[in-house]
Amino acid sequence: MQTPEVPACLSLVNDHAALDDLAGWLENWVEQNGLSSASAFRLDLVLTEAVTNVIDHTPRAHRDGRIDLACVVRDGNIEVELSDDGPVFDPTARAEAVLPSSLAEATPGGLGIHLMRRYTTRMAFQREQNRNILRMTLPIEANTATA
Repeated sequence: MQTPEVPACLSLVNDHAALDDLAGWLENWVEQNGLSSASAFRLDLVLTEAVTNVIDHTPRAHRDGRIDLACVVRDGNIEVELSDDGPVFDPTARAEAVLPSSLAEATPGGLGIHLMRRYTTRMAFQREQNRNILRMTLPIEANTATA
């Protein structure tokens, strides 16, 4: 009988300082799961963007809540659940970003959700018991580095 996967969990304060805690936790989790540098990069980008969105879309006066994260490796994928008790924010409902046609037209910011969509195979949102719940699936990328 196969042992069921147990998700690794992290609870963060709803503040930009929590991004440092996320980075340290993620580095350890990636190493423990033997993920490639490509998978680590994609997961870091997706989680940093998702957590930053939660923080940025929570009014400063209401940032006493928490952000909970669970990750598990299952069936060749990384499955993530991110939940928070901030105001409703559904990144899956955002319109697709219009990409600039040249570097001269490019402006900083505004492409985070676009990148989240690009690096995930599934993103689903629901609001349950006054919490935002974002579930994402990322494929595990093979390690392409050569010695």
